[in-house]
Amino acid sequence: MDTLKSYRDNEIKWYIFTYLLIAVGVYGTNFFQSPISTDACKFGDLVITTTFSGAICTLAFVMDSLFSSKLKETLVFFEKMKVPGASVFSRIKNGKLKDNRFTNAEASQKYRVVIENIPENNAENFENAQWYKLYNKCKEQGAVVSTHRDFLLCRDLYITTISIFLLSIIGMISQLIKFSWILLIYLGAMLILTNLATHNKAHRFVNTVVAIDIATGDKD
Repeated sequence: MDTLKSYRDNEIKWYIFTYLLIAVGVYGTNFFQSPISTDACKFGDLVITTTFSGAICTLAFVMDSLFSSKLKETLVFFEKMKVPGASVFSRIKNGKLKDNRFTNAEASQKYRVVIENIPENNAENFENAQWYKLYNKCKEQGAVVSTHRDFLLCRDLYITTISIFLLSIIGMISQLIKFSWILLIYLGAMLILTNLATHNKAHRFVNTVVAIDIATGDKD
């Protein structure tokens, strides 16, 4: 788990620092709603700009730590979308699971018993539980650890972006900071990109578990 969460000390901090640099670049010494613009105040304003931007970024990091895994899952996949592990066997059954590491025929045969026993009610919980059993068998495999880490990283980048976006909006509405379309467009674009990346990495993670389980050739 320490290896999985190492991105919190690396990629996420650099992601937040990037926003800080963009904010300073956009606002310069005019970050706050202040009539003061003399040369004597510029250096002090720049220091305050950096400090306030850093405070937003720090709060975003803290807020990310307060989100539960369930809430993060809801924010990423929304209410009506299934997490990949909760629909993996249904997708195999319907021929919708596409991966070049195994064929749908192989997967259908491998998980024939599971597919036949998918209940009409609570199918998501059943499928996710069955997939989690597969994950437990191969969670120490390098490919699984890598894809799991990539998924968690993208998920937390998305949550961090939400936090920064909300804090920036609050700062602009309260007129603590000046309104900036550049920052809002940047954050909006990153919300879309990190959400798409999280979905892609989630599917890759789930499919990797299935691919390794099939490759082992163990009989169910």
